[in-house]
Amino acid sequence: MHRSTLPRPRSTVLVDTVAAALLALLVAASVLAAAPAQAASAWPVTQAGQPRNNNAMALQFLLTSRGYATTADGAFGSGTTTNLKAFQSAQGVGADGIAGSGTWPLLVVQVGQGSSDTNAVKAAQTQLNKYGADLVADGVFGSGTRAAVVSFQASRGLSQSGTVDVATWQELLGYSQAGDQSLCYSTGGTTASSLLPAQVTNVQAILAATRAAGGNRNAQVIALMTAMQESKICNIQFGDRDSLGLFQQRPSQGWCPGSTACVNPTASTQGFLGVSSATSNRGLFDVSGWESMAKTRAADAVQRSCCPDAYAQWESMATTLADTY
Repeated sequence: MHRSTLPRPRSTVLVDTVAAALLALLVAASVLAAAPAQAASAWPVTQAGQPRNNNAMALQFLLTSRGYATTADGAFGSGTTTNLKAFQSAQGVGADGIAGSGTWPLLVVQVGQGSSDTNAVKAAQTQLNKYGADLVADGVFGSGTRAAVVSFQASRGLSQSGTVDVATWQELLGYSQAGDQSLCYSTGGTTASSLLPAQVTNVQAILAATRAAGGNRNAQVIALMTAMQESKICNIQFGDRDSLGLFQQRPSQGWCPGSTACVNPTASTQGFLGVSSATSNRGLFDVSGWESMAKTRAADAVQRSCCPDAYAQWESMATTLADTY
């Protein structure tokens, strides 16, 4: 059968084009309806009397960034209150010493790769660590920090600019405290059945790293009881002197040059075991006869603590965790 090769009338082409455009709009609308934008999180209320937490630490870094030098330890004390009131007064808002929806938007500072405001960058890094970024809060906004920002923005349905703008600050501060490693240290569980999500995440990381290194059940239990004694199985960035992470390892003592390995759960566990390329310090597997030693003594042979018997109180809990996870 002969097929006509005559050109189609322009009016027909125009109708088809409009119809296609309308169809595309309808499809796009249906996609948007199926995946609505996430509602913005509320700005948190941060004030004196709360347990040590990452939001308070970010607040302290931001106050310093704004010219009100404040110790950034996550503990909201009288000095933080005084400086916050001074900032609020200068901004013309109620000077109540409480950081809420009227204060946070004035306090946060936009930062991105290459930003020179080290304290504001530290505040952002502290917040990203609340969601498992495992960054060293060193105030350097490099490619690792940018990647963590982009990942977080994607998880919250934000524009993936890699820049911490006001909308990103609002989500970082307000979305969730469930993964807050600093808050974990203040309020975390002390039994196998009462652990916070942040602690469980760390337990799983310790066990995965130990098993990957060929560690038997004894090694798993020793690693867990050590982390429980040292950090409450919380990946904290404060402690005695320059101690960091789950095992409170000290960069100044050669545990993690550059600090990064100390706050990475896998790398810090490898360091504790003695299988990390980041340190030449003696780890558990380097201790002669560790498998036949009392577990608390084996732990102390690595940690060289003041109280070698302190680890023993966590052996039963660590055993349960090793068997559970």
